[in-house]
Amino acid sequence: MQFFGGSTTAEASLLPAAPPGTGASGAGNNANMLYIFNRAGICLLYREWNRPLRTLDPQQDHKLMFGLLFSLRSFTAKIDPTV
Repeated sequence: MQFFGGSTTAEASLLPAAPPGTGASGAGNNANMLYIFNRAGICLLYREWNRPLRTLDPQQDHKLMFGLLFSLRSFTAKIDPTV
């Protein structure tokens, strides 16, 4: 197993196939999204480009993204060596 160099062909064949429409097999099918939140967690701006698969309600999507960013901010504040 290679951690930083990618997977070998034998390991890649063991992985399940990507679901159709996710763009995992083709190049250039990246989803691009822009979120701007205020400090209260309200989404002020949301834009998306090339998003082929929508699985969540937009409000749930905004809550999950804000939760991820809030958790990352909290984590980086805890491991900050200057504090």
